[in-house]
Amino acid sequence: MIKLMRIFAALLTILFITLPDFQALAAFTPGQWTNYCQVETGDTSKGYALTEITGSLYQMASPDFRDIRVVQTAGADVQEVQNDIVSLSTLPRTTKLDTAMMNRGISAGKSTATVDLGTKVLHNSLEINTASRDFIKEVSVEGSDDRVTWVKVRNSGKIADFNSPGQVFRQTKVSYDPVDYRYLRMTLFGGSGKAVEIEGIEILFKDNKAGTEKAFDMTTVSQGLSEKDNNSEIVITSGFNNFPVHSLEFAVDQNNFSRAASLYGSNDNKNWEQVGEGRLASFNLAGYMESQLSLEVNNPGFRYLKVVINNGDSPALKVLSVKGRYFPKYILFPCKAGEQYRVYLGNPSANAPRYDLAAFSNRIVSTNPPVWNLSSPQTNPDYTPPATPESEKHKWLLPAILTLLVAGLAVFIIKLVPKVMKGE
Repeated sequence: MIKLMRIFAALLTILFITLPDFQALAAFTPGQWTNYCQVETGDTSKGYALTEITGSLYQMASPDFRDIRVVQTAGADVQEVQNDIVSLSTLPRTTKLDTAMMNRGISAGKSTATVDLGTKVLHNSLEINTASRDFIKEVSVEGSDDRVTWVKVRNSGKIADFNSPGQVFRQTKVSYDPVDYRYLRMTLFGGSGKAVEIEGIEILFKDNKAGTEKAFDMTTVSQGLSEKDNNSEIVITSGFNNFPVHSLEFAVDQNNFSRAASLYGSNDNKNWEQVGEGRLASFNLAGYMESQLSLEVNNPGFRYLKVVINNGDSPALKVLSVKGRYFPKYILFPCKAGEQYRVYLGNPSANAPRYDLAAFSNRIVSTNPPVWNLSSPQTNPDYTPPATPESEKHKWLLPAILTLLVAGLAVFIIKLVPKVMKGE
């Protein structure tokens, strides 16, 4: 019995050694990472620094950045330091405010309406709801806290609606500098078309404190016209995987158009997923100029984007160029004067680190630490490909061990049961 138990224990030991999932995680060593970038150090007075994640890092690192490591170098020695991936910017957030409509009407060709926000609250834009069609109107916006003294908030806004075959355009939003008046009074006048009946007004606050946004020229992969439905199709790319382009801005070759557009994303330029839709429009008419030449990317990160523009029966719309807009991400890490730093990346098997820094990185970012430059990725000369586990070299080994283990366990139970029945 003792001999059988020893055999059983030996088989268990071999099994645990062979199974890769049970192997202990190794400490950080540079040889496990394929590439690194040198950090160009600068001001260390705040004890922390930022370095921007470039397109190359998006391309080479894991999509969730779990394999990014920052190390402090001293000669041949390296010491891992904490880091966190942070953003200095977020997409602007728009809040719709509660309002009550009052004093609405039309007189002498002018439309007027007053809304009550109920209290003093910050706002900087409004949208007029109306069923009226085919108009261009001037907009005057006034604010007050007592409905006695009124102050001009916006005196030169315009709204418009065009609705004809192949040309559908509607713009009824008006923006102004942030104010906190409780009451707002709108007056629509002049322009063309009949008086506009104001059916409702939405008061909005758009938080534009989104930080610095960056733009770059997207590369055109192909552009053409679909013979089937006269749609313009343009394929563009950032050149990098996982790059967070959140919107596109278009330059076109004409005015006075309004076209529906759909947006698709792909990582291989073959399989496409819809990631947005909207309308591209530009008007330059007597007394009215307006353009809407951007599309939001609802699912950022695709290497390729395809824009399909519905031309209808109108001449094809040619896109001259496209800019991608994005909010950059940064690596935040502690720094010391006189030290050199590297960013290692390229280790798909790396687990995401868990640093204390993540709990208070937002507070550090609020102190505006300096931004240091990062070199282009370099091949890590110390990289050593991971050794192939014995179970992979000899794929028969693990099934054989499991078979022996099950057989040994069965023999053990068969011999044990009679003794248990006898009370041994």
